[in-house]
Amino acid sequence: MVSKKNKRKIQYEGANYYWYVRVNDHGHRVHIISDDKKVHLEYPFFDTEIPVISKDIREHLKKYYSNIL
Repeated sequence: MVSKKNKRKIQYEGANYYWYVRVNDHGHRVHIISDDKKVHLEYPFFDTEIPVISKDIREHLKKYYSNIL
Protein backbone atom coordinates (compact mmCIF):
# COMPACT_ATOMS: atom_id res chain seq x y z
CA MET A 1 0.00 0.00 0.00
CA VAL A 2 1.09 3.51 -0.77
CA SER A 3 1.00 6.15 1.95
CA LYS A 4 -1.88 8.39 1.00
CA LYS A 5 -0.73 11.45 2.95
CA ASN A 6 -0.31 14.51 0.70
CA LYS A 7 -1.18 12.52 -2.43
CA ARG A 8 -4.12 12.61 -4.82
CA LYS A 9 -5.91 9.47 -5.91
CA ILE A 10 -6.95 8.66 -9.46
CA GLN A 11 -8.44 5.56 -11.05
CA TYR A 12 -7.21 4.45 -14.45
CA GLU A 13 -8.32 1.26 -16.21
CA GLY A 14 -9.80 -0.04 -12.94
CA ALA A 15 -6.61 0.40 -10.88
CA ASN A 16 -5.84 3.01 -8.24
CA TYR A 17 -2.89 5.37 -8.60
CA TYR A 18 -1.60 8.13 -6.36
CA TRP A 19 0.19 11.21 -7.60
CA TYR A 20 1.98 14.20 -6.15
CA VAL A 21 4.40 16.96 -7.14
CA ARG A 22 7.83 17.30 -5.52
CA VAL A 23 10.64 19.77 -5.97
CA ASN A 24 14.18 18.37 -6.11
CA ASP A 25 17.52 19.28 -7.69
CA HIS A 26 16.01 18.72 -11.15
CA GLY A 27 13.07 21.07 -10.58
CA HIS A 28 9.39 20.24 -10.16
CA ARG A 29 8.58 16.56 -10.79
CA VAL A 30 5.23 14.76 -10.98
CA HIS A 31 5.29 11.29 -9.37
CA ILE A 32 2.66 8.64 -10.13
CA ILE A 33 2.59 5.42 -8.08
CA SER A 34 0.30 2.41 -8.46
CA ASP A 35 -1.46 1.15 -5.35
CA ASP A 36 0.65 -2.04 -5.40
CA LYS A 37 3.87 -0.01 -6.02
CA LYS A 38 4.69 -1.92 -9.23
CA VAL A 39 4.50 1.26 -11.29
CA HIS A 40 6.37 4.41 -10.26
CA LEU A 41 6.54 7.09 -12.91
CA GLU A 42 8.27 10.45 -12.71
CA TYR A 43 7.82 13.31 -15.16
CA PRO A 44 9.14 16.87 -15.34
CA PHE A 45 6.73 19.65 -14.51
CA PHE A 46 7.35 22.14 -17.32
CA ASP A 47 5.29 25.15 -16.30
CA THR A 48 4.77 25.88 -12.61
CA GLU A 49 2.15 28.52 -13.44
CA ILE A 50 -0.25 25.89 -14.83
CA PRO A 51 -1.60 23.37 -12.31
CA VAL A 52 -1.40 19.61 -12.88
CA ILE A 53 -4.87 18.12 -13.27
CA SER A 54 -6.27 14.59 -13.42
CA LYS A 55 -6.40 14.76 -17.21
CA ASP A 56 -2.60 15.23 -17.30
CA ILE A 57 -2.08 12.20 -15.06
CA ARG A 58 -4.37 10.06 -17.22
CA GLU A 59 -2.40 11.12 -20.32
CA HIS A 60 0.89 10.10 -18.66
CA LEU A 61 -0.57 6.71 -17.70
CA LYS A 62 -2.04 6.21 -21.17
CA LYS A 63 1.33 7.00 -22.76
CA TYR A 64 3.16 4.68 -20.36
CA TYR A 65 0.86 1.73 -20.98
CA SER A 66 0.80 2.25 -24.75
CA ASN A 67 4.62 2.07 -24.78
CA ILE A 68 4.85 -1.22 -22.85
CA LEU A 69 2.20 -3.07 -24.85
